[in-house]
Amino acid sequence: MSIESAALQLLAAYPHDVSFFAKNLKTGKTIAFEADKLMPTASCIKLPMLVALYDKAERGEIDLTAPVVLEVKEQVGGSGVLKHLTAGATLSLRDYAALMIILSDNTGTNVVADAVGIDFINAKMAELGLSQTTFKTRIDFDAIGSDVRNLSESSVADFAILLEGIAKGTLISESASAAIKDIMSRQHYLDLLPRLLPYNPYAGDLGGTVDLAVSGKTGFFPGFRADTIIVDTADAQIIMAAFVYGDDLSFLPENAIAKFMGDLGLAAFTELTA
Repeated sequence: MSIESAALQLLAAYPHDVSFFAKNLKTGKTIAFEADKLMPTASCIKLPMLVALYDKAERGEIDLTAPVVLEVKEQVGGSGVLKHLTAGATLSLRDYAALMIILSDNTGTNVVADAVGIDFINAKMAELGLSQTTFKTRIDFDAIGSDVRNLSESSVADFAILLEGIAKGTLISESASAAIKDIMSRQHYLDLLPRLLPYNPYAGDLGGTVDLAVSGKTGFFPGFRADTIIVDTADAQIIMAAFVYGDDLSFLPENAIAKFMGDLGLAAFTELTA
């Protein structure tokens, strides 16, 4: 049985809604399962937000270095650290955006949403060919309620467009793509698709060799996980995106959905780098 069959069998046997797309950009080899299925994205929608922000910066409509005062009205619960800081702190817009990706900071997300505008984000995604992507509301848990679809919806096929453009340096511009990927490479949540990959996020910091690098954005919600990543090795550049429902409502390290996604990520990586 081939590894490709193992990956597709994992997907076919999974008892809940799941969609997946993976591609080796150097060989063109692809693994896809329900790639056009309309699914929630959870915090993966923050990647389109980052793209739209850098598009506006490229146009000269936004200054990423502009100081923005942290206001109490922007501080919301959920993931991130800005909710814990004293209101009145000042960060650049770029720093809010970085925290939005690196720690999936919800307060930083709302600052970016206000600066860029939800309508502009959706229009930019449509312009880029993401026909199924809709960002519906800034982070407001009363508005989102128990259905993560109330935040945003998309497909892994749509996210593959973003990931491939970022990886190839063709999204917005070469410099914007590089800046976006650099922020993605600093993300702290690595327990989904790259869970079982031979990745050491501290190799560079400790003076070692970076044989495998991961750049991505995750999404978490009770009973749902999402992950969108670029994996770079000496011989391959792979994009992966997965949106997955499940019964496990916990946020424990051994969450069943996370474990499934780790198995899936390793199977797809092994096949696409064979």
